[in-house]
Amino acid sequence: MDIKNKQIVILGLGGSGEAAARLALQQGGKVFVFDESCSETVLNRAQKLMDLGANVECGCQTAPQIKADLVVISPGVLPQGILGRYAVGCGAEVLSELEFGWSFMSDLPLIAITGTNGKTTTTELCSAILNGNGLTTCSSGNIGYPVSSLVAQAGQMRMNVFEVSSFQLEHIHLFHPRVGILTNITPDHLERYDSFEDYARAKLNLFSQQTAEDWAVVQWDALQIIRKHIPDFAFRSKLVTYSAESLESDIILKDGWIVCRGKDGLESGDWLEVKHLKLLGNHNVENVMAAVTAAHVMGVPLTDAVRCASAFLPSGHRCELVGELDGVRYIDDSKATNVDAVRQALKMMPPGQKTWLIAGGKDKGFEFDGLEDLLSTRVHEAILIGETRRKIRGQWQKSVLCSYADSLEGAVRYAAGFAGKEEVVLLSPACSSFDMFKSYAHRGDVFKKTVAQLIDERTLKK
Repeated sequence: MDIKNKQIVILGLGGSGEAAARLALQQGGKVFVFDESCSETVLNRAQKLMDLGANVECGCQTAPQIKADLVVISPGVLPQGILGRYAVGCGAEVLSELEFGWSFMSDLPLIAITGTNGKTTTTELCSAILNGNGLTTCSSGNIGYPVSSLVAQAGQMRMNVFEVSSFQLEHIHLFHPRVGILTNITPDHLERYDSFEDYARAKLNLFSQQTAEDWAVVQWDALQIIRKHIPDFAFRSKLVTYSAESLESDIILKDGWIVCRGKDGLESGDWLEVKHLKLLGNHNVENVMAAVTAAHVMGVPLTDAVRCASAFLPSGHRCELVGELDGVRYIDDSKATNVDAVRQALKMMPPGQKTWLIAGGKDKGFEFDGLEDLLSTRVHEAILIGETRRKIRGQWQKSVLCSYADSLEGAVRYAAGFAGKEEVVLLSPACSSFDMFKSYAHRGDVFKKTVAQLIDERTLKK
């Protein structure tokens, strides 16, 4: 992409916007950056960019008055906001930061992963397998680093692995992964989209530019949902399905083994015995299926891909055991920001109403139903916090006892006061964190800190 001397408008000054602006300046563009916020972080970024020669306006209350040759929009910019409306009506080509950064290194083979849940673990798995076999890569996109920030390092990499959100896929035109992975799809981000179908179509943009030479690796249930809700969508690439629960897919879980039927030249037979994995739960078995498949079609020998997958340890805040006290286990699943993620966590909990579930947070616009059977059979009590606690109680109280806590610390201490031996205190919020915390990681860290304090207090008493 040649942008030298062209007027490049960057909308949004989060991490993605800053990275896109820096890249545009490096490529010789005349850069104009706009953000509706005047936070300290935004103002610090603005000053750094102005020092490099960019024009920056913060605290925008009206649409930018500038004719752009190209607009680069950050994923955090709301379509209905001032800047989002400018993007629609400006008359220039509008690209997501994802495609803008990718366009400067599109010659590198790409694995791109999207989905409602599981995409971060699958992205990290893909990178671990590739790097473990000499195919240097770095996870970026919705994880780690904005795509635009990696362009300078492109010459040192053999492949790219991107985690991509629906927000990042809203404005793509040529974005073309060699392997696209869809981990699952359930209602989410309905505060941004008019319907589940709109959200799903944004996800499916991942596959829109693929050809018959490319691969779509799609979780079986996600494919059935697509066929039901978006029947006009057709994959043009080689389609491989996977599932830890359905035996109709191309890659299945059978008798404790991941088994491939050998579609489209994939090596058939028993791939991996799941007891060797350090990842727990069928949802993580599916993440391994997707990552091993992607690495395999990218040229990694199957035995080497399996070896790296078996050694992989997950990131924090994903069903992470953070402490045990008097026989009670404390599990941090703060990354569970929607109902399906909670469902997967509860499937891993002991049966018999032995789990004390801490849930609640910022409302993302969806309902909290569909967990009735798991709540009634696995959960002793749901302790609800945050903005959504009344909404959740209204939908869960017929299935499980619900109570309120004013803080996460209070919820943990309440559960700890009643939980007995062989029971579990599980933080799995089903909501985003931004009503009470800076991020899901901050929320998880508060949970961990509170558990550590409980253990220290008990030790002192002894």
